[in-house]
Amino acid sequence: MYTRDNLESKTVLELREVCTHKMGITGMSKKRKDVLVNEILKRQEGIAKKKESETVTSVEATFTSTLTKPSAQFGNRASTTIRVSCGASSGDFSVVGKTVGGTMELLKEVLNVSRMSRPLVNGKQADGDYKLRSGDILEFLKPAGRKG
Repeated sequence: MYTRDNLESKTVLELREVCTHKMGITGMSKKRKDVLVNEILKRQEGIAKKKESETVTSVEATFTSTLTKPSAQFGNRASTTIRVSCGASSGDFSVVGKTVGGTMELLKEVLNVSRMSRPLVNGKQADGDYKLRSGDILEFLKPAGRKG
């Protein structure tokens, strides 16, 4: 992160290096020092705003059980998938028989679910060892007021 003071202490050659190689700004090879400093700060602000707008602030999940083998033994008749949506990204995950902890790890990798999140199954706090069954509703809640 560059500050105005930090940039103004650099030479014009160093500022051009920052523009072309670190910031990807073109067309600065003949610009004055003040123009280079302003362009770097402007680009840096735009990058920060873009990152802020891309931050995930919520995740919505819907669990669905489908009767796929009606004549099979009890417990094997349905397959449960979780439909997870995060912005434009979504997917279905088979979670019947998987533990809450394992499912949380899967979602952590896919949607970056925080380790501080509390798992709830059917509205009640659940241990990581709880095995999900057909019809369960799983939610991950992040404690209010905590970063991360």
